[in-house]
Amino acid sequence: MKIGITGSDGFLGGSVSNYLDKMGHLIIPLDSITRSEFSTDKIEKSKFSSLDWVLHFGSKTSISESQIDPFSTYATNINSTLSALKIAEMSNAGILFMSSFVYGNPKYSPIDEKHPVQALNPYMGSKIISEEICSQISHLKNIPLVILRGFHIYGEDIIPGRLISDLFIAIKKEEELFINDPKPKRDYLYVKDFNNLILKIVKKNPIQAGVYNVGFGEVHSNLEVANLFKNLIKYKREVKIIGKKRENDVLACAVDAQLIKKTFSWSPKYSLKEGMIDILRFHKLLK
Repeated sequence: MKIGITGSDGFLGGSVSNYLDKMGHLIIPLDSITRSEFSTDKIEKSKFSSLDWVLHFGSKTSISESQIDPFSTYATNINSTLSALKIAEMSNAGILFMSSFVYGNPKYSPIDEKHPVQALNPYMGSKIISEEICSQISHLKNIPLVILRGFHIYGEDIIPGRLISDLFIAIKKEEELFINDPKPKRDYLYVKDFNNLILKIVKKNPIQAGVYNVGFGEVHSNLEVANLFKNLIKYKREVKIIGKKRENDVLACAVDAQLIKKTFSWSPKYSLKEGMIDILRFHKLLK
């Protein structure tokens, strides 16, 4: 299968690219087109055609940066989505749009796909608008569309500002383990489970278009995550709480992912503990 991917040098896009390549699929990076300003003429003159799928992972993902410079976040994320859609149309390919948590402050839990969306920051806003653009154009141009609303996907990549990554950084520097706020709860999905899901999606024939939540199905507080990490490596220092809450933070993000599990006969294999052990072994912090 010939698969075009945006964001192939990022965390999710890169992991998916490597995995699908190992599974024997031909991977075509699309970033040289999707990172520039949208231009139909430029895309039509490109060599990107005859693809089976376009997987659109590329975007600006920093919430804090989106609040500082919302213009750049909206421009980048919307333009790249338009480019990915145009490439999919030219190739007569299906498109997968990687969205995010777009539900704002939950009105009920666990959150299913029918829950209303709400933008708490420009990053969320750019994803909601991009979802709507994808839905409209896919309908007009008859492009099969899969939208994935990922909750909290983690892996071996060290990304400062994310809890598990920050814990790794502290351990490597032999520093104290600090967390800002112990209360927020997240659903943690290991990237290897996510990669397996993407493989199932692209292999499904016919394409099962739709909007799907993506998560494990269990929630863990920041404090639980930090203590689990500490106990696995038998770190002697205690977890210290700063008490600094993030602006507009969502306290609980419990996901209802039954739709995607049923549609693609998919079930995540790695619990949070098993995923952490795998990462610790990857970084040689655990035998």
